[in-house]
Amino acid sequence: MFSLPYPVYLLAVAQALGMCTSTLIIFVGGILGASLAPTPSLATLPIAALIVGSALTSMPAALIMQKVGRKAGFIGATLCAAVGAILAYISVVSNHFWGLCFSITMLGMQMAFVQQLRFAALEWIDSGQAGQTASVVLLGGLVAAWVGPELGMAGQFLTDGAFSGSFLLLAGLHVLLLILFVAMPFAPIVIKSTEQPGRSTSELLKSPAILAAIVSGAVAFGVMSMIMTGTPVSMSKLDGFPLEETKTVIQSHILAMFIPSLFAAYLFKYLGLISMLLVGLAALTAALSIALLDQSYWGYWSALVFLGVGWNFLFVGGTSLLSQSYAPHESFKVQAVNEVAVFGTQAILSLSAGWLVFSYGWHVLNLMAVPMLMLGLILIMRWHLKAQGSSFASPK
Repeated sequence: MFSLPYPVYLLAVAQALGMCTSTLIIFVGGILGASLAPTPSLATLPIAALIVGSALTSMPAALIMQKVGRKAGFIGATLCAAVGAILAYISVVSNHFWGLCFSITMLGMQMAFVQQLRFAALEWIDSGQAGQTASVVLLGGLVAAWVGPELGMAGQFLTDGAFSGSFLLLAGLHVLLLILFVAMPFAPIVIKSTEQPGRSTSELLKSPAILAAIVSGAVAFGVMSMIMTGTPVSMSKLDGFPLEETKTVIQSHILAMFIPSLFAAYLFKYLGLISMLLVGLAALTAALSIALLDQSYWGYWSALVFLGVGWNFLFVGGTSLLSQSYAPHESFKVQAVNEVAVFGTQAILSLSAGWLVFSYGWHVLNLMAVPMLMLGLILIMRWHLKAQGSSFASPK
């Protein structure tokens, strides 16, 4: 883990600071939504706004960085997030629900750039270290899983308006992130001149490896976000669990999302890429099975922990596969298509979660994820079998 170039670890620190936005909103967004929303059905909209902002900005984020460079892109996005945090503070103080949703959408726009940190890290290393590098960067989320909610609690009564001070603390955190980006080196992006313009988007998606990688990320984020967003509603509103128990389940889930990254180097070495992807699908399947069979506190807790572990294996594996599947001059186009597919899926399913739970219940919400897991399995196995066939056909 410690054999990577030092900027990779700086990018992991940036990931930790940047991901605090997400973990803070997940913690306080529903609480603020319940107190400010005009109707209860809109209570989860602030959380969904974060994901929608990220999805809408996912392709522009990659293209902007291609034009202006990583450093300028990250600095601009962080400034936008600092403004969004201040606007969120003003919205909470003035009890303005739609202003809060708009400001959180701005914070979500920055999250699209935060997701590019893993690609910035991959530019420092050889393709053989891709899985380990992606995991090291994602370790920042382990820190954010604790720091984000703590910022929320620390700012609960800091100023007038419950949790308004949390956004002031978040703005201060973005100032620290801004300083880090200004001082941080980024790998020079050298795109060698070539007479080939690169494959079109449709041609890229015909590649079994690229399609399997993109779908792996989309399934990981889509299933995780749909179940995670619906859990607080199902636990607190429908099943009557105390808010403290709901918070513990969500915090345990976030920790489970990032703890496997501590062992990523060994997992990739001993399991291999295809096993990582299949274990991720198996963990997500276990999460759905437990959720369908057991709606006790420990049922929810176990399901959400498996959900987090499955997300990590499938997303890290998909990122590693994607990085090995395109030519250097195709990198930004492939990354843009990947981000749109992954975070667009996440946004749609996150927005649907509250409606599905209120209208059809917890069981239907989980059953909706089954076709996605089946699609992921089919495309991953299609890539693996084709890759094996090519290997067997090639000369030794």
